[in-house]
Amino acid sequence: MKFSLLLPTLGTRVNELNRLFKSIESQTYKNIELIIVTQDNHDVVADIVKDYSIDDVKHIRIDEKGISVSRNAGLPYVTGDILTFTDDDCWYTANAFETVKKYIEEYDPDVATFMHMDPDRNEYTKVYPNEKQINFSKRHTLKQISFDIYINIKNVPDYKIGFDERFGVGRNYNSGEENIYLMDLYNKGYKKMCFFPELIAYHPKKDNNYLDEKSFVAKGPLFKRLFGNTLGLPMFIVFGIKKAKLVDNFGTLFIKGIKENINFKL
Repeated sequence: MKFSLLLPTLGTRVNELNRLFKSIESQTYKNIELIIVTQDNHDVVADIVKDYSIDDVKHIRIDEKGISVSRNAGLPYVTGDILTFTDDDCWYTANAFETVKKYIEEYDPDVATFMHMDPDRNEYTKVYPNEKQINFSKRHTLKQISFDIYINIKNVPDYKIGFDERFGVGRNYNSGEENIYLMDLYNKGYKKMCFFPELIAYHPKKDNNYLDEKSFVAKGPLFKRLFGNTLGLPMFIVFGIKKAKLVDNFGTLFIKGIKENINFKL
């Protein structure tokens, strides 16, 4: 079983990249390919990764910014059995891929998801269920984070459907790309999505609830992309009302979000 790690990066987080590559090099399970897609500072990243004993490294250089663009550029180079979307400021427990392999072999899911935490704060960066979930609901695709996700390629040949490049860091709408990706797979019939309460990765907990102006307005198009013309707008309205007290200048931004929802083309 080979793991394919797809890493988009601007190449500016030198210390974080060293930490990530060291954690990959130190894995107890070694059958790994690392697919790096650099959007800038290409030679910097190439010089960093060559210092590590990672046997199978593919480096794709592109000149367009955007995490979804980068992931889509890397997908054609995937040759492994299990695909995950890593990040340049995350890193892995020493037995991460050995643990994932065990659960994939036992449960044979279409998609497996796991847990990560911030070791400096000694806390998880989101609220996870206490027990494993087999065939979790469609609603739970909205709660997943990219580097918690592992795609079982033999069960999911449509993994190459890719990411909606209008969403994600570096694009017009700055979040939600992994949720759209999972929702698209779910809607294609890949519904054996499972959660296992095992710590696999580390990532800093960021003090960002994605309710700043840009992020909140972007939720309008995101809900339409996820739920379609009929449900997208009412779901955004319900979401907005629930978050009203947390959003500065709520009335103005709520109207902007509604307009963005209406104007967004599926």
